This record gives sequence, C-alpha cells and structure tokens, in this order.
Amino acid sequence: MTDTHRLVGLLILGLGVVASACSGDDNPSGGDGGSAGVAGSSAAGAAGTTSGGSGGTSAAGAAGVGATAGSGGTTAPYPLRLSETGLYSDISAEALAQDVEPFEPQFKLWSDSATKRRWVYLPPGAQIDTSDPNYWVYPQGTKLWKEFTRGATRVETRMLEKTAEGWTMIAYQWETDMSDAVAVPDGVADASGTAHDIPSINQCHQCHNNLPDRSLGFTQVQLAHSGGGLTLQGLIDGGRLSNPPTSPPVVPGDATAQAALGYLHANCGMCHNPKSQTFFRVDMELWLQTDALASVETTRTYLTTVNVAPLEGIPAGTTARIAPKDPQHSAVLGRMKSRELSVSMPPLGTEDVDMAGSNAVEAWINAL
Repeated sequence: MTDTHRLVGLLILGLGVVASACSGDDNPSGGDGGSAGVAGSSAAGAAGTTSGGSGGTSAAGAAGVGATAGSGGTTAPYPLRLSETGLYSDISAEALAQDVEPFEPQFKLWSDSATKRRWVYLPPGAQIDTSDPNYWVYPQGTKLWKEFTRGATRVETRMLEKTAEGWTMIAYQWETDMSDAVAVPDGVADASGTAHDIPSINQCHQCHNNLPDRSLGFTQVQLAHSGGGLTLQGLIDGGRLSNPPTSPPVVPGDATAQAALGYLHANCGMCHNPKSQTFFRVDMELWLQTDALASVETTRTYLTTVNVAPLEGIPAGTTARIAPKDPQHSAVLGRMKSRELSVSMPPLGTEDVDMAGSNAVEAWINAL
C-alpha cells in the first residue's frame, strides 16, 4: 500500500466520505458512518479483549458500541471464522455446503490483478424480489462470498449476509496453512505478504451501501450470460425470481461498446447510479438500466457522459466526461488512468491502473 493510498484510507475512515467511483467529476461526499463495533474479543478468540466500537454503527444501530466480551468467549455480529459462515461443509476439502452455488458476473470488477471466486446461498424456497429489474431485493438469509488470490497466495474471503437487522459485511484472512480464515474487521494492509489490502467493515459499506440492497455482482445484467455457475436463466428455471424477465438483458452495441459499457457498469456503476448518495452531487449514471438498452445512444451511460462537461474540469485540461474520438480530453478515462490523490477513480479497492479496462474504454471513445 502506498503512502498516498494510506492517506486516502485514513481520510475516508475519519470523515465517513463515500467517494465516487470512476467519475468524470469531483469526488462526492456522503457515507453511512463508521463500521460496526467489534464484539469484545479479537477474531482469534482471546477472552476479554475488546477490538472495536468507537464511532461506528453496530448491527443493532447503536453508534460506536462494541459487544462485551464474555468470560472465556466472545459475542460478535458475524462468525469469527470462515468455516463457521456456511460456505463449506468441509473447509479442508473445499467442499461447499448444501445449496451454496458458484456464480460469475459477466463483467468483472478490477482488484489489482487479483483472481476471484464467488458463491451465493439463497434460502430454500425463497425468491428474490425482482419487481425492479435494476435493483434486486434479496431474501433474508442470503449470503454472498468472494475469495481473493494474489499471485499464488489465497489472501481473503469476504462475506455479505442479509439478516433481520440489515447486511453484515466482513472479510476473513486466510491462515498460512490454509486450514481456515479469520475475521479481520479492521482490515489488513499488504496482507499475507502481498500488495493486497483487505478492507475494513467500514470500507465494505462505503462501496456496497451505494446500492439499495447492497449486492454489486449478483444482479440481472451481470448474470445474463451462458457461462459457468448460477446464471439468470438458472434462477428463472429454479423459480427464484418474483418477476422473471421475458428475455435476458443484452448490452447494446458491437464488442467494443459492450466491453466499455460493461466495464463502467461493473467498476463505476455501484456509485454512479440514481439510488446512490453520489448521484446528488454528480448526476452521472454508469449502472446499466435494463429498460434503456435499445442502443448505445439510449443507455444512461451515453446520455450522461458523452459531450457532458466535467464538474470543475477535473482532471485538468479535460473538456467532457467522454469526448468522442478524443481520449486525452475525456475526464472519465483521465481519472481511470490516474492514481493521483483526489483524482484517482475508483478511489478504493485498487492501487494499480487497470490497463485492460482503460484500453477498453479508450477504444470505445475512439470509435464514437
């Protein structure tokens, strides 16, 4: 982790700023407050040790209150070990628990070259409320996991669980012998000898809280493919959607346009959508809407970026969020390629420029 990114992290944690991802405009402010107070023990389970609670919001909603350690044990709003989350029936054999299914989004979120695996658990018989196809509402008991590997090192697995109190978000760092992973509510910089940073609970909320029901990748647009794992069609066939679509959404345009629109959807749309706090400051929409996919020109991405002036001309010298055939003066691309403090987009979850993603967006700009 660079000193600059440590400073960004400290500013975000201290001020509760929800930064804009992949914006052609200024970083917006906002946020839901701090992270959950951590119950009175470390993730390793040492009795009587407190490790969290100041300034945040607990799962029950009381600001800055951590649970009290019991004698010889702990109470926490999440399991202390990955093996206790319901992902595996046998973690040593990597045998998935019953009703846990792998899935893949068709457009990937960049995480500094980390490779990922993803799984979902939907309570048997429960349906996802898909009355709004753009913003699904998941049944209580839904769990989502995402595993991150850097190089040859499996570093962490994150879990989101929808409970009666809301969404629990926690990351687990894998032990060196890979026998289990331990909850790290405060996050870990340069974890497990890699350049990968495990996010704190607060940082998880900063991204996920910009969508109404928190999931970023298990959505209609992302699951509308014929690849491996659980897909949109699989959910339809299983009767898991309250309002199944009559046909799957298709991102418009040729391969160049699809790659750029899909990339911006996956990497920027979680903040740049009408349901996000970001939208009140930056009226740019990069979350693809299923009812606006007739053509590239009808997408909200096109309508709110192409030939639209960037707020205060950031980065310097740019003339539009997307300037057709002019990548040099396109603010969205300029921010994607920058890692300068207050300019870099996305501001969280990455320290390295995604050259493949930048090239995809640049190719689309040149083709406009």
